[in-house]
Amino acid sequence: MVAQTVAPWADVAPLLVLVLCGTISPAQLSFPQVCPGTDMKLKLTFSLENHYHTLRKLYQNCREVQGNLEITHLKGNLDLSFLQNIQEVQGYVLIAHNEVNYIPLENLRIIRGSQLYNGRFALAVLSNFNSTGTGLRELRLRNLTEILTGSIWISNNPWLCYQETIQWDDIQDKSNKFPFVGPVDTNRTVQCGNCSRACESPSCWGSGPEYCQRLTRKICASQCLTRCKGPHPTDCCHSECAAGCTGPKDTDCLACHHFNNGGMCRWDCPPLSIYNAQIYQMEPNPEGTYIFGASCVKECPYNYLATNVGSCTLDCPNDTKEVIDGEHQRCEKCSEPCPRVCSGVGVNQLKSARAVMSNNIDSFKGCTKIFGSLVFLPETFSGNPAAKIQALDPRKLQVFSTLTEITGYLYIEAWPQNFTNLKAFENLAIIRGRLLYSGAYALLVQNLQIQSLGLRSLKEISNGLVLIHQNPNLCYVNTIPWRQLFKKDHQEELITANRPQDVCDFSCDSLCANGSCWGPGPTQCLSCMNYFRGQECVESCNLYDGEVREYLSELSCIACHPECLPQNATLSCSGKGADACVACKHYKDGSQCVEKCPSGLHGHIWKYADEHGLCQLCPTNCSHS
Repeated sequence: MVAQTVAPWADVAPLLVLVLCGTISPAQLSFPQVCPGTDMKLKLTFSLENHYHTLRKLYQNCREVQGNLEITHLKGNLDLSFLQNIQEVQGYVLIAHNEVNYIPLENLRIIRGSQLYNGRFALAVLSNFNSTGTGLRELRLRNLTEILTGSIWISNNPWLCYQETIQWDDIQDKSNKFPFVGPVDTNRTVQCGNCSRACESPSCWGSGPEYCQRLTRKICASQCLTRCKGPHPTDCCHSECAAGCTGPKDTDCLACHHFNNGGMCRWDCPPLSIYNAQIYQMEPNPEGTYIFGASCVKECPYNYLATNVGSCTLDCPNDTKEVIDGEHQRCEKCSEPCPRVCSGVGVNQLKSARAVMSNNIDSFKGCTKIFGSLVFLPETFSGNPAAKIQALDPRKLQVFSTLTEITGYLYIEAWPQNFTNLKAFENLAIIRGRLLYSGAYALLVQNLQIQSLGLRSLKEISNGLVLIHQNPNLCYVNTIPWRQLFKKDHQEELITANRPQDVCDFSCDSLCANGSCWGPGPTQCLSCMNYFRGQECVESCNLYDGEVREYLSELSCIACHPECLPQNATLSCSGKGADACVACKHYKDGSQCVEKCPSGLHGHIWKYADEHGLCQLCPTNCSHS
């Protein structure tokens, strides 16, 4: 259930022309559009429509997948052009249970295999057919020339041709720990043609001359250490190249074997500190970078944590704590024992927990930040007799009233029947989505009887998609400007099968700005038409009347200090402190309004009030009652 997203180039022919002509430099190509991968395996996400929409949103305009590329359960006449720009995959590629003729991954160049399907496979093509004769017919992975780690598994594709012609051992890296031993499954029900006569070898990805397999390893001269662009010794690629090259330099690689540093392929990234032999000390390296996937970056992307060892991570190592400074997030070594953190489901002491239950909910008491995720399943409220876990008392949900941040995801599939909203999370301000459900979702709410979400304090969803699905009584979901909550372009809300909006006879309170709210009433507005007092929108502030006088700070009504004397026709204070009063209700001690003058303060300070109500120091042996 818990899945973590892990931490280049287009179809190279037209781009390489621009590079070689000087129009585009390799450095301009070295930081492609990065997108998250998924960890769904063969699972279908809720519905075919949602599944397709999820994949399309995740991979639109994507060149590098920072995780697994899982293309599954695609049926019908779908537009799959959103896959055509993908060139690099950090994890594995899974193509399974599809009923389409082709998957347009023609620009996929390298599969790194940092994660493997079933612990072994970097590329798995499984059961892509249906009984009516529709199914995958050609792979057409014409640019795939590198698999760094992992084997190949192609099985049960009765309409698939040409997979047995591919020289898979040419694609795998020399040091791949899972060498392909073959053969691939060719048990099919169709007659396949031959590779095009234009192919120099009888190896092809499809029926046309454009699908000939391009060899970059078997054809190389003996002097070549890795890949090559031709059979001559002068055609050898640099040792740090992967997938092939256009020349001998480390800037001529089509992909990098280890790290891409501004268009230059390197064994490692420039460290943050270097040793100065003249002063015998380490000092900051002006060229220092952080490791992010297979790239060297000057700063970690938003929502990733920068470590002092020069890497971008989603979770701080032991003996370090998370520090957030505006847009910058980092891990900092604890000067004393690190403060206790509240772990989410599947993390640390809750590692074996599937959901929030009656036997673990007390661990969330007093937590303002959850490191991990929160999951609520039907067993949360029904209990688990087999494990001798009782049903959760809904009143216990009050423990989440202090919660303001979740670093993972929030998944709610069950909720008390008589609860009309998610009020327990009314102070939750940010869902970071460093861990995503199935590698895709940061917020999921489905199969509940609630009438509104009620997440009135939620201001940011840093990463991942939102799915609000099959909640038959739910309104107010289309009154939320979701785009304002998102930090990345690929994020989107999927709102399906809830109460029809034309049946929802509810509207946002008139005090809510732009008709945006999380639920009914002036406390559920995302922003106020006029002013707000605490969590509630109001028409005006008590600036000149009212039992409790207020002052205005931006658009917020803030109460004056209790020792301020209410004024008529003018403001009673300019700030919230006792020193910001226009006049004092009782006495004034220096700049502060006080209820009474100090009497024996610190054992030796005695004061009395003069005729103007000002506190004056008592003469020697004077007391004031």
